[in-house]
Amino acid sequence: MAYPYRVAAQISMYPMDYPHAALLLPHQIRVWAPMVDRILVTIDTHRSRSGRYRGTHFDEYRAKLLALAQDLRRDTPQLDVIEVDYAPAARREVAQSFFGVDDIPVKAWDGGPFYAYFYGMHHSQARHIVHFDGDMLFGGGSRTWVEEAIAYTEQDPTVLLTGPFPGPPRANAAVHGHGLPEPERVDIAGAPAYRFQNASTRIFMLDMERLRATLGHLPLLRPSAVQRTKSHLLGNPPDVREAEVILSEVLRANGLHRVDLLGSAPGLWSLHPPYRGAEFYRRLPELIAAVESGQVPDAQRGHYDIHDSMIDWTPQRAAARRHKRWLRLLKDRLRIGG
Repeated sequence: MAYPYRVAAQISMYPMDYPHAALLLPHQIRVWAPMVDRILVTIDTHRSRSGRYRGTHFDEYRAKLLALAQDLRRDTPQLDVIEVDYAPAARREVAQSFFGVDDIPVKAWDGGPFYAYFYGMHHSQARHIVHFDGDMLFGGGSRTWVEEAIAYTEQDPTVLLTGPFPGPPRANAAVHGHGLPEPERVDIAGAPAYRFQNASTRIFMLDMERLRATLGHLPLLRPSAVQRTKSHLLGNPPDVREAEVILSEVLRANGLHRVDLLGSAPGLWSLHPPYRGAEFYRRLPELIAAVESGQVPDAQRGHYDIHDSMIDWTPQRAAARRHKRWLRLLKDRLRIGG
């Protein structure tokens, strides 16, 4: 298959990303523009009915985010900005491309994005797609990471996805918080890397040719009975698991891997804010500066989520306790009338 672009960075954004986009999107462009042929920002236009994906000020933030991204195009020739198209013809094209069916659900069972992820990747028009969410940060500053990751993928047929190193590296390259089974440590070109059999839609690079040759299409995994009940209660489509669950199952079922690699010096690593809040927005400029300069606390090293040593997340953790989250979801559901 011919692709108009060899490598594209595809950034999935949602109107509720607007409060941090003015700082994070330029940061992301600075990191990736030297390594890719195209940067595509896709802005989701479909609002979830309830829960954390619903948000407030949706229409206002949608317009402001679109204007911001379009304004950045003046200084970034590679940058394109599109809104996600939910028309039947557009949905069929995306569904056929990734799943071999005529339509796919708009949202996952929990109200999270689903179609929008695949729409963005499809319209990247590239063989190698660096997909990430609009809240991601990247440190290290490598300008060769993409080519190194592609080279490693080409030499190992079991690699479907690659990604930057998960968090700023420790001296011993240990990583934390990835659960069981623990990822396998490997060295790639003298730098640390880890092999996983799960995926995250926060950040990955996908070789579309490897996907086509190895799998053909992805499966549409159905939620459990409990999940379907919750989805009905919350007003979400009950038909499909999260995109990252599908990708993870594909890796495990087919003996494939995701490999997160640092790459040659200075390397490339990713960092993700697990929460939002006033303190996060207030300190975002200094947070970006610390990440870009590599001046991060030792306690942060080895962690892919922003650690309390950089932002105190205590209030956000308290607010996000499971029972409070479901209470908020139910309140949203009742407010919109079922």
